[in-house]
Amino acid sequence: MRKVIIFSLLLSVNTMALEKNAHLQELKELFPYALLTDDFGILNKDDLKMNQCIAEPSLFSENSSTFYPYWQCFEIKDAKIVCEGKKYSTEEKSQMTMLVISGTRNNELNEFISRRPMKLKTCHLYLRDWARFTKNEKHVCVSGDFIDSEINKADLKKRSWIFDRYKTKKGCDAYFRGTCVPNENAKEFCVMD
Repeated sequence: MRKVIIFSLLLSVNTMALEKNAHLQELKELFPYALLTDDFGILNKDDLKMNQCIAEPSLFSENSSTFYPYWQCFEIKDAKIVCEGKKYSTEEKSQMTMLVISGTRNNELNEFISRRPMKLKTCHLYLRDWARFTKNEKHVCVSGDFIDSEINKADLKKRSWIFDRYKTKKGCDAYFRGTCVPNENAKEFCVMD
C-alpha cells in the first residue's frame, strides 16, 4: 500500500510539472518576446496579447528604443510597492508622489515607475490593492517598458521600467484602466481574439 501511495504522489508531481512546462511553452511559442522569466502559472494569453497591442513585439535589449512592455516575475518576498516622495502641487492642490514597484532577482533590482506623479491618495489605493493581491501569494508578475539600466556602488545592476501592470493568481492592477482584462476599452485599440 505504501508503494502505491508513493507512486501516486510521484505521478501527480510529474503531471503538474508537465502541465506547467506545457503552459509556459505555449506562451513562449505564441508570444516569444513578451515574457522575460518564468510566469509561475500566473499569466495567460490575453495578458501577453495586450502587450502586442501596446507596441510592436521585439526581442529585449537594453540598447533598443522600443516601447514594448515585457513581463517578468518575482518572488513576493523580493518585491514591494512604495509611494516615493511627497511634494505638494499647487496645481493639483494635493500631495503628489511616484508609484514604484521593485523586484530583485539574481542580484538585479528592477524598478517599475509610474508614468507621472499621482496624488498620494491614489498611490495609497495601489498599495491597498497590492496588499490584497499579494497576500499569501508566492509570486508576482510585472509588465513595463524598459527605460535604462545602471550598476551601483554595490555592483547591483538596476533596471528602470515604466510601470504598466502587475498580476498575481488573485488578480491584476494596472496604470491604465482596461488593460488587465480585455474589455471594450481594450478593443478600441487592439483586436483581441
